[in-house]
Amino acid sequence: MFKRFLTIGASGMLVLGLALCGSQASAQGGPSESGHKGHGQHMGMGPDQQLQRLSETLKLTDDQKGQIKPILEDRHQKMESMHSDSSLSEQDKRNKMRSIFEDSNNKIRGVLNDEQKQKFDQMQQRRHDRMQKHSEADSK
Repeated sequence: MFKRFLTIGASGMLVLGLALCGSQASAQGGPSESGHKGHGQHMGMGPDQQLQRLSETLKLTDDQKGQIKPILEDRHQKMESMHSDSSLSEQDKRNKMRSIFEDSNNKIRGVLNDEQKQKFDQMQQRRHDRMQKHSEADSK
């Protein structure tokens, strides 16, 4: 009887431990509601939130917002498609993601004036630096 009690208790502790580990894993990098892995980056930020951030930072005109929103929506759709494409390796996904960002950023730059381009380039450099740091931390 005592042996059975210990077995049940140990099994319960194992199940509890696995449940806690699973919730920790999803909190640290599992898919978020948007389906992206969350690492404190803005991957889960949708086109409207991105436009809002750009608008506040770059002081976009209404005309610029109207031109940039479809670019952001197109980028978001392409990123969603890429994330759901299980035929691509992680390296291929990273390369494709980089290409999508470069293409959309070039289109956005085409809408901006010289002062906004300078600020936009600084934003992109900071983003690149953060991603570089994150990549280096992951490889350690």
